Amino acid sequence: MFKKRDKSSKVYEFWYLFLLIVGICIGSGIYVKNQELISQTKSPWIATVLWLTIGLVCVISIVVFMEIAKSTEKEGNGTVSNWCKLFINRKFASFVSVLYTTIYMPAYQSIFVSLTIAYFFAFTGITPDPKALLSVYILVGVSLFVLFAFVNVYSANISRKMQFFAMFIKFIPLIIAFFAGFLIAILGSNPKGNGMGMESGTDLLFMNFLGGMGAILFSFDGYIFTANTQKSAKNKEVVPIAIISGLIFITMFYVLMAISLFLGGDGSVETVLIQVFSGFSEHPSDTSIKAASTVVYLIMFLICLLNINMFTHFGTSNLLSDHNMKLTYLRKGGNGFKKSAFTQMAISVTFYVALILVGGLSSHGKWAGMSTNVNINFFDPETQKVIYIAYLTSPMFYVGIMSSVCVVLIFIVISMLMIAAMWNRKTQKVKVSKVKFFWPSAIISTTLFLFFTICGLIVFLAPQLIDSSDMNWKTNGGMMFTIIFIVTLLATIVIWLLQERMFKINPFENGFEGEIDKDMKVNNWMAAKEAQELREINNETKTKIKST
Repeated sequence: MFKKRDKSSKVYEFWYLFLLIVGICIGSGIYVKNQELISQTKSPWIATVLWLTIGLVCVISIVVFMEIAKSTEKEGNGTVSNWCKLFINRKFASFVSVLYTTIYMPAYQSIFVSLTIAYFFAFTGITPDPKALLSVYILVGVSLFVLFAFVNVYSANISRKMQFFAMFIKFIPLIIAFFAGFLIAILGSNPKGNGMGMESGTDLLFMNFLGGMGAILFSFDGYIFTANTQKSAKNKEVVPIAIISGLIFITMFYVLMAISLFLGGDGSVETVLIQVFSGFSEHPSDTSIKAASTVVYLIMFLICLLNINMFTHFGTSNLLSDHNMKLTYLRKGGNGFKKSAFTQMAISVTFYVALILVGGLSSHGKWAGMSTNVNINFFDPETQKVIYIAYLTSPMFYVGIMSSVCVVLIFIVISMLMIAAMWNRKTQKVKVSKVKFFWPSAIISTTLFLFFTICGLIVFLAPQLIDSSDMNWKTNGGMMFTIIFIVTLLATIVIWLLQERMFKINPFENGFEGEIDKDMKVNNWMAAKEAQELREINNETKTKIKST
């Protein structure tokens, strides 16, 4: 009886973690990044190879993290910050924790809050003037931060179920587009693009590969968050197996999905769905185009809305985990999860409002601040139409840049952590069980991650390297990215120094070793799941007692 129950628990936990990582990584990336890759790489083949290459490197890197994760298998929290504490040192780990809390999590929450608002307007067809648009970004955006903070604190089970619901929502149009793309290629009714062909005049293959690095890293970087489930997992040996399986599935899905979208259109889900709604006609009607666009915008609205919930949870859980490992300073007293949730919310709201105000009030690209005229500034002479989605997303311009900054910084941290794990093999500073194929996996994944990160950083700093049509560093985004990148690093260092000062004024009991509370529930979703399972067991017991 007990063996059967244990086996059932492992199977259940495997699928829970597998679906969790799939839900984290497959989201807005394939909707918005695949078409973007064409403009950056100039070739569907290069874009597809990048999906496959970076996905496989992530899978290989998990072998390294399997050994790293063994350091917190019995005690401690499985976060990047805590692993940095064990394998590098406490001060660097605290810096990484500050980076996650004040920059990374706010940037990701902010980009999904912004996109939720933009896609709502796109879905409803409403086009507010610049002042109204900025006001909605501020008022509705702040309300979304507050709403999901309260949901995660007071309705954790609902929050957890929402995320699984989100996974099914975003997969419905993807599955339709997946099969439709191949069918369009067979029927030969692709009205856009040239299938898997190369753009004419493309010869700088290395620079084209270089251009796609940042976009794909953005689509994969969420996989590391599932490591934090190890602390609450009942069957810890299931965690790495579930993560590896999930990453392999994600990689193959991305590759096949990209091929389908390129064969069936220009690389976007929207183009393929337009063909579906028009009955696979080579000349779709305006009604079909509007129907497909409406479906895509609705799905994107729901995905982004539910991703706010996901990153609100991750931000809160990560902050509380790091506090429990004595890496982050929080005042004593009160409910730990509630305090972490509202602290993270306050930081994220401040971050969001500042960037939206700068993006909304300043001029950049076709956006001219509050004097922007959508019918003039965003009119495309080639299509003879106004590009509404470009107008609606203009206030979040700097939020988008910050998300790019975060991707670069976090993959640098991940690379440093893997280097430290290799050095640990020599020093034995952290006692961990050795994992097979560690050395080849560590060398390959670390080298390639550093290469990808450097390539992505170069492209962000100097976009003219892949787009010779705009050589002006001031207007192509390179200068602004450089400024924000430097300011971000300086701000993180200042906050880290202030936190170090607070550690000296209010030191932890027994120093920085160990945990504040070994029984602290740092993952509200896992805690809610355990509580629900306990209630179900109690109800079954009561039912059996009554029946006897």
